[in-house]
Formats: sequence, C-alpha cells, structure tokens
Amino acid sequence: RTVAQLISPKTRPPLAAPSLRPCNVARDGSGRRRACGGAGDQHRDMLAQGEESSKPPELQLISDPFAQRLCGEDPDLGWMESSPHPQAFWVDMMALRTRWLDDALVDVLGTTGAVLTQVVVLGAGLDARPWRLEALRGVAVFEVDFPEVLEAKVMLLEGCEPIATLQAVRANLAVDDWAAKLADAGFSRDKASSVAAGGADWIGYLTSEELQELFKRIGGLAAPGSGLLATFTGEGSGHTTSMHRSMWASAPHVERFLSESGWEGQASTYMEVATRYGRTAHIPPESDWQYFLATARR
Repeated sequence: RTVAQLISPKTRPPLAAPSLRPCNVARDGSGRRRACGGAGDQHRDMLAQGEESSKPPELQLISDPFAQRLCGEDPDLGWMESSPHPQAFWVDMMALRTRWLDDALVDVLGTTGAVLTQVVVLGAGLDARPWRLEALRGVAVFEVDFPEVLEAKVMLLEGCEPIATLQAVRANLAVDDWAAKLADAGFSRDKASSVAAGGADWIGYLTSEELQELFKRIGGLAAPGSGLLATFTGEGSGHTTSMHRSMWASAPHVERFLSESGWEGQASTYMEVATRYGRTAHIPPESDWQYFLATARR
C-alpha cells in the first residue's frame, strides 16, 4: 500500500505521482488472517520488525508483539530475492527506523508535557504504535489512511485493545478532504500536536514541490509548538523504485527543505542513528547509501 497523492483536488491541483491500491485481508490455507493486496512496504516493515522482535530481549532494538500477527506466521519473503541488500540489512534498517520514531514520539510527548494531547499519523498503514507504545497511553491518536487499510488492521488485531485513544480517519488521501475528516474526528487546531509522516517510504513518492505543499498544509493545521517527524530517501540509496520522485543529497539539504516548508528542525543520517543505537554492522557506509530521519517544530 502506498499513498502517492495527498492533497485534496477540491482545494489543490491533483498530484502527478502514481499510487498503488491499498491492502486487504485474506486467509491462508490454515485459516490464519494476513494482509495482502497492495500492503507493500508496510508488510515488509512488519516482516522485519517480527524478525527483530524474535531475538533475545537483550539484543532487541524494539519489541513489537503485534508484528507477526500483522504479517502472518508463514510470510512470503520473495521480495528479498530481488533486493540488492541482505535480510540482515532490512531487519536492522527497519528496527532502527522504528526505534528512532518510538523515541522521537516519546521525546516530543515528554518535552511538551500535558500540552501535547494529540498525534496524527499520515499513511498509518499497519503501524501498531497505538497498541504497543506506552507513551501513547491515553493520548488521542488520529490514524489517516485508506479505509481498507485501517479496517484490515483492526481485523488482524481483533481482540487487542489499543492503549491510545484511537481515532480512525478513513480517507483516500488522493481525493478526500482529509483535513476536514480530521476535524470531524475530533482533531483540534488549537492544541499542539505531533504529526508523524515518515513511518513508511511514501514520502519519496511525491515530488519535492508536492511534498513542500503537503508540509505547508500540515503546518496550517498544526498549532504553534507542534512537532513533525519524517523520513527522507537519499540519493543513490539502492532501494528506490520507479515510483520514487524525490531524493535528498544530505542532511543539510533536508533541513533547508523543512525550513522552506515552514518547519525548523534537524536531520540525521542513518549511520548517525545506527551509531547512536550501536547497530552499524549491516548499514552501508554513507558513501554508498543515504537515508535521513528528521524532527522539526513549528
């Protein structure tokens, strides 16, 4: 599942980037449910997070008890055969990104304190943070994604209650007025919020102009003091596809872009993050592979 058009045509020109159909739920031969269809990079993420979560506790960067349930007990690993990177890279890459985003959310919630009571996740996909991340307990979390995606996740997590106050914002971000749907779901423009827009790779499917328009629109919805968390694919990263429309040369390049889009923040390279968490063995050197993780404030 990939979101590639994010601005409502009712108020903005239609975006040119392509899109993939959303995921749905099917049953395998044993009757187990699993995500299928266009789950794409989100399904890949769950596979990698499941591998990381199966390690001994002292070796884990993350522990996601829902990952295996979301991707199935006998997942298809065929996508790895066509990847230029080994499985160990994908496990470490996804574990690092997940841990970084977990810690960034904890930091934003901690530094903002009681003022920040709402989190928006654009393109939420199969992300299970509202179910597992303790810092989100009691926090209003608005997950925005295709109706099919959000319904599939609820089915796959049947019997599990989220610890966040979860609001599903069912919107096709290519055609719906998702900002209005956010307001209808209870999102307040008067309260500081955290917007996570980088849990998957869909940001790279927009041109830089489209992405700047998106970030400006998010800024128009967010009260002063709000935070933005996003990830950016680097030039020559080696795992891009024909759908990627924007890539980034350096962390300062990302920071300048954020500033021009109305946000002030700091970007880190993947190697910097990997070094911080002591997980560098399978991350390529920056001369061969680039990926950036950014936090910003309005």
